[in-house]
Amino acid sequence: MASETPLERLRTLDIRLVAALAAALMLVIGVMWVVPTTPNSNSFTFDTNRRSTSGARAIKLGETVSGGIVDGSDTDFYEVAAPGALHLDVRMTASDKLIPGLRILDSTNALIQNKTVEYVHQPGANIETSFAAKSNMTYYVQVFSQRNTTGQYSLTLTPRQ
Repeated sequence: MASETPLERLRTLDIRLVAALAAALMLVIGVMWVVPTTPNSNSFTFDTNRRSTSGARAIKLGETVSGGIVDGSDTDFYEVAAPGALHLDVRMTASDKLIPGLRILDSTNALIQNKTVEYVHQPGANIETSFAAKSNMTYYVQVFSQRNTTGQYSLTLTPRQ
């Protein structure tokens, strides 16, 4: 048997093997090109603040706060203390692409309201609800996204006598 040249050996390879090798090479080069150029690629930190009731941000009644959901697992908790027995109106406005979700919990983490199902097909929907707050009770408002959407939002809690 005569020795084959490298070109002749290459012709005998299955084209699928060559295509798989080329695709793997392009994937590695693409990742190595993109990752170092992303913002904060060398100093990524996982922000756990406001992802549970223990890290909830306190807000005052009548105050509007702004926030953002950066990925599908992101959630923000806000804490409000009811000074007396009253109704609290909750209004959340969402950016165009954010499919909002909102839950209201009491200080024992019991679910008071769950505003998710009715908004699952409505990107950019505004959530308006109210609930009867008990005197001297702390409540938590959880803001999150549905269907892995992201975006900015604003939240206002207003007392109603």
